Amino acid sequence: MDDLYFLLEIFDNIDIYLLILVRLIGFFMIMPIFVGLNMPGFVRIGFAALFAHMVYFSGIYGNVEIYYYDSILGYFLIAVKEFFVGFTMAYVVYLVFSTMYIVGHFIDDAIGFSMLSIFDPMSQIQVAISGNLLYMLFMVMLILTGGLNSILAVLFQSFEFLPIGRAVFLGNGEITLYILHLTIFAFYLGVQIAMPIIGTFIIINVSLGILVKAVPQMNVFVVGMPLKLLIGLILLYLVFPVIFNTYFRVFEEAYRAIVNVMGSLS
Repeated sequence: MDDLYFLLEIFDNIDIYLLILVRLIGFFMIMPIFVGLNMPGFVRIGFAALFAHMVYFSGIYGNVEIYYYDSILGYFLIAVKEFFVGFTMAYVVYLVFSTMYIVGHFIDDAIGFSMLSIFDPMSQIQVAISGNLLYMLFMVMLILTGGLNSILAVLFQSFEFLPIGRAVFLGNGEITLYILHLTIFAFYLGVQIAMPIIGTFIIINVSLGILVKAVPQMNVFVVGMPLKLLIGLILLYLVFPVIFNTYFRVFEEAYRAIVNVMGSLS
């Protein structure tokens, strides 16, 4: 009987339930953990449906009236808006964590791994192998430290702070400027994290140049490339703990970003 009650309750308010589901599909469609681990699409939709069930029966979306033109087109437009609300919230999280791809790009260029790359299903491009390793490790830490729970809690509360149909996209320059700010921050933080390795290899390259001038008979390519690879791997091993310490800074920025996006869209 309880299952029948739940089904009847959903069918009586199917328009609200579907709008909740659409926002959640937009979120889980691009959320780093669910995409970065190559999770199948139907599994992500299943997570969205389960979460929609929780949101709907919690009543957190409130009794706010949902206004739209009484037509298929009107409902479609508000559904598209809700999809982009969830999409934007997940996108800023991905944008902040993509800092690791930038760090990996600098590391691979310095070590000599620039020709090695892995296909990223999110951005549909080839990414640095070191960046992909760091990104996956950060995703594991996001789960182990409870960061994923915090982000899902913000998603849950978004239905209270940003009611269905109340988001503003058209003419909203604030959200555009904020995403631009996050892009600059991701690049700045990536350079900052990779700077010790970049600085070390600048010194190595200068030293090899001086050595070539002092000993012209030495083949710099035969000596330099294995030397840079060896030093690069040792240096990467040494700076890994330091890079992991930046996880909390990255997570705090991602958490702040998803909260600020809700404020910008309201």
